[in-house]
Amino acid sequence: MAEFQWDSANIKHVIQDYPERANTTEEVESLFDDPKFNPLPDRVDSRGEQQYSGVGRSNQNRLLFVAFSVRNGQIRPISCRPAGRKARDSYAQDQEKTD
Repeated sequence: MAEFQWDSANIKHVIQDYPERANTTEEVESLFDDPKFNPLPDRVDSRGEQQYSGVGRSNQNRLLFVAFSVRNGQIRPISCRPAGRKARDSYAQDQEKTD
């Protein structure tokens, strides 16, 4: 089971700063349980830390985009929002390939 790193900084950004997104730590973590979740390397931040992003279906049946890094072997969510049209289409195409 994956371990997650939550602290006041990423809780504030992922959960509290955007109440309209209705994110919870449990729902964000559930994306990583989606068998169709296929994160890819994204950008490298100013500290040289590799970031990743992916789209998954949550335990609330919402399709969400998540950006995260891996620190000390733990997943550290950076951002989470409803998946946009392009991401939804890509997720649906990937699902068709595996069904």
